[in-house]
Formats: sequence, structure tokens, C-alpha cells
Amino acid sequence: PKVQAGDMVLWHCDTIHAVDSIHRGQSDSSVFYIPAVPLCEMNVKYLVQQRDAFLQGIPPPDFPGGEGESHHIGRGTHEELIQLIGGRSMGFELFSIKSDMQLGEKQVTTRANT
Repeated sequence: PKVQAGDMVLWHCDTIHAVDSIHRGQSDSSVFYIPAVPLCEMNVKYLVQQRDAFLQGIPPPDFPGGEGESHHIGRGTHEELIQLIGGRSMGFELFSIKSDMQLGEKQVTTRANT
């Protein structure tokens, strides 16, 4: 598919997963990873740090230091995160608060939106 600003492209080896440290099977096995990033307190804190790092053009907090893309001409901007899910995943769009959410869901979603 055509890649646009704000899209994320992952090579299969880039996904994070864990397997048992000891393989007890009789043949090769595969892991099918379905990424899910719940909106929880820890992820909200990371989201804020990631958003701020992106705006400064520096690596996110879980990446080794350096100046990143801070001096790159034409580096990505938050305006280029053209899809709502792209903007939301980087902390530029608000998360929806729904009436059927549990209290904890509403609280963490409210914190994510501030």
C-alpha cells in the first residue's frame, strides 16, 4: 500500500513479543503477535513523553539518546498525522469518553486528554 505521512510501517521482526525460554515441542513453532496498546496509566505517561519528544524531533524515552531528527529539514510534523488514529496514537487528538465506561477507564482517559 501507499505510505503517507503519519503511517507506521513495521517489519515483522520489529514487533515485540515473548515466548517460553524453553521450547518443549517436537517441531518448530511460530508466534503470531497481535499488538494491543491499552489506555492505562503507564501508557498515558509514555504517550506524553513520546509526543513531547516527537515535537522536539528527539528520540522517544525508550530509545538511546542523540539528537534524532531535530535538525532535519522537512521532518514530520503533527499536522502530517492526517488520520485521526495517527493523531490520537501520538497524543494529538482526544480519546472518546463514553457513557458506558467504568470509572477507572474514564479517569485514565481523562488524564490522557489533558
